[in-house]
Amino acid sequence: MTNESFEEKIANAKSIMEKLMKQDISLEDSVKLYEDGIKNIQEASTILENAKAKIKIIEQSSIKDDA
Repeated sequence: MTNESFEEKIANAKSIMEKLMKQDISLEDSVKLYEDGIKNIQEASTILENAKAKIKIIEQSSIKDDA
């Protein structure tokens, strides 16, 4: 996984989607772009899941501190 942020990965995926919508792109290029797009989405999803896990830990810690 690269060091790009969640927002950068989403922006990359959107850019790839726009390129894929063009009709003048070769099949070979389409497959490569699709592969890159899926990779960006999967990595963004991993970043999001990690953030959710951190938030859950923080919330649980906060609840214990309040008790």
